[in-house]
Amino acid sequence: MLGKTLSVLAGLLLSLATLTFMTQTGITSSSTALTPVSSLDVEVAPDMEPVPTNCGIPAEPIAIDPLIPQAVGTWPIWIALPNSTLATTGILIMPNQHYQRNPGLEGWWAAKIAWFVPKSYTGRIYLRGINITDQSPVYFAFNGNDPVSLATLNPDQPGGYVPDLDKWVFFPSHVWVSKAGCYRIEAEWDGGLWQQIIAIGSVKP
Repeated sequence: MLGKTLSVLAGLLLSLATLTFMTQTGITSSSTALTPVSSLDVEVAPDMEPVPTNCGIPAEPIAIDPLIPQAVGTWPIWIALPNSTLATTGILIMPNQHYQRNPGLEGWWAAKIAWFVPKSYTGRIYLRGINITDQSPVYFAFNGNDPVSLATLNPDQPGGYVPDLDKWVFFPSHVWVSKAGCYRIEAEWDGGLWQQIIAIGSVKP
């Protein structure tokens, strides 16, 4: 299990140098908790279309650790997207084939991302995401569990561990979307909220 976790993290870290996000970010006081959204009546694209180009201005990634040179977010959670080429910065690349399947999300499209939380933070963090055009949900799957539209990250129960990242709690995950598009990812914690807009789709080889 440790070997598998190390392998997954190594692949993510090797590709972090090519990462960036499309973003619309802010920290605000939150009076209502995030709520899950339903996958019912969502149109699922038979093919993964190209990455949209109208999602906004790419975010300026920062180095939050020598092993995490490019990450987007704000305290207490950062997100990194493993993209394969420099030509695909600012997006989450989705494969154009179904390499990952789930019976509850028939025909949906999946990719891997990574989340990082400083060990100094001890509260829970809630995640959800939606397509900003048709409100279709993003689903998240952690530690082999079933995908959910409202995920809870508990720093006391990390998804993986690597000794060289001794200041961080690491959560590898899959994200599932129904189609290419511009998506808003939201993270909420006690007293704060950020939002990131990312462009999701395929790219030509």
